[in-house]
Amino acid sequence: MTGSAPPAPFPRAWPWLFVLAVAVGATIRLDQFSAQVLIDDEWHAVHQLLRLSPAQMFVEFGHADYSIPLGILDWFESRWFGLSETAMRWPMLACGLVTLVAFPLYVAPRLGHATASVFALLLAISPLLDIYSRIARPYAITLLLGWVAHAQFQRFHAAPRGELPAGTAYAIAAAMAIWLHVIVAPFVAAPFLWGLADLRHTAPAGRRARFLRLAALALVAGAMTAALMLPPLLAHPQSLSVKAATDRPGLETLSGVWYAWLGTPSTAVVVLCIALAAVGAREVWRAMPIARTGALGIVLTLAAVMITSPAWSHVPLTLARYLLPMLPLLLLATAAGSVQIASRVDAVGTGWSRAAAALVAVLPCVALVAQSPLVPLLRHPNAQTVHFVHYLDFRAEHNAYLPHIESIPMSPFWATLATQPAGTLRVAAAPFYFESYDWDAPRWERASRQTVIPGLLTGLCVDRRWGEVPQAPEFRFRNAVHLADATALAEHGIDYVVWQKPYVPIGRPGSMGGETAHCEAALRTRFGTPAFEDSHLIAFRLPGADRPLSRAQR
Repeated sequence: MTGSAPPAPFPRAWPWLFVLAVAVGATIRLDQFSAQVLIDDEWHAVHQLLRLSPAQMFVEFGHADYSIPLGILDWFESRWFGLSETAMRWPMLACGLVTLVAFPLYVAPRLGHATASVFALLLAISPLLDIYSRIARPYAITLLLGWVAHAQFQRFHAAPRGELPAGTAYAIAAAMAIWLHVIVAPFVAAPFLWGLADLRHTAPAGRRARFLRLAALALVAGAMTAALMLPPLLAHPQSLSVKAATDRPGLETLSGVWYAWLGTPSTAVVVLCIALAAVGAREVWRAMPIARTGALGIVLTLAAVMITSPAWSHVPLTLARYLLPMLPLLLLATAAGSVQIASRVDAVGTGWSRAAAALVAVLPCVALVAQSPLVPLLRHPNAQTVHFVHYLDFRAEHNAYLPHIESIPMSPFWATLATQPAGTLRVAAAPFYFESYDWDAPRWERASRQTVIPGLLTGLCVDRRWGEVPQAPEFRFRNAVHLADATALAEHGIDYVVWQKPYVPIGRPGSMGGETAHCEAALRTRFGTPAFEDSHLIAFRLPGADRPLSRAQR
């Protein structure tokens, strides 16, 4: 602790709280990790490797955002041992788990074990960090690399003559972060502006030498970044320009990001955490120089977003993702504020005051858990935890996906499956839509209490379909199955194949499913007499699935 604040209560308990926080965070992130359906932007990389080689990916950003290095890694994994959902997501999971441990350990010697432990618990229960640790997008990696770059820059800057390992680590972390997601560039570049401003505190005799050290590091980091970024920028300069000048954050966006960062639908909890963060911010600012460079980087990133106006930046979740480094900084200030207040509550040192202080210290954790959107995600089975309906906006009244999904007609068939023990049936549903606003599986799973995965039509009634992969050894998806492949259906343990008929959404114009309507005949030929049929769907019971369909009527 810094300043004159009293010591935190129960000093011996805080390390155990840290261990508990890491265990809780790891459990949440690993829960049903390998069972998740690939959805939404995760498909961008798959679509790229279906048409491009690694050399081609190296020089193309793509029309739909994908991360070049992750796309190249996915290509090699597909050729080495067959690409699966887990193979695509393991780098993010690894970085998410490292963040759980590394961030609090970095904080502990600077702000104390109490603050570090509460911070660890807040990281552990963060819905956005959990989701980004299990989704095949680069955000968990760039969050870790971005803050590593700031920490290594501080090591480099603090050394009397510079420190080669720290400078090298900064350059590698910064270049890789930008290559993974270009929006990170202002954040990782911010330490140089801070370093230049800090030169005024250097004696005139040493100012030139320190400036040259900064310039040398900037040259090395810039050269590494240019080697990775110039090829696609020169080959396809329009790839980024066409995504700019299309949207801009508004006041509603700037207010909504706080709900995304804190992972709560409650305005009262947001106000509580911001108030605690305001109390703790000064201590964090004084004790941790990377908080200053990080705050500068967040401001620069926001300025870049406002100037370039990238697509979908008016959505709070998108802006929260662009400014994701703010999330741990906000949680750290919240933890520091709650521990500061707890220390003062325990000033008298009695048993009651210590118990009250401990409750105050973990108050933000309790408040966030009380209405946590993680609760429905931990339901078993749940193969749809990264579906946008769960986290586009944690405030139900602001989540545009909810009314869209609820406009999809739903058959009573799904409720009939709930008569069987939860998680004992596996259903392959078709047609699959990789954009989650047309994929109603979260409701199907919730109503049936059974696992629902995509049934792929490629090879059965279509030659190629967007959002599907061919039947090839390069793809070994566990949470999707080709309906034309009897062996795969058996290996995946599929009990039912469900065909959703073309439909007109309730209360909105247009129709869905017309492009695959002809597949119904192929399914009837392939699977025979349905076990259930109504105006919404057809359900086929597969041979060898010996559990009867209870009370399902045609």
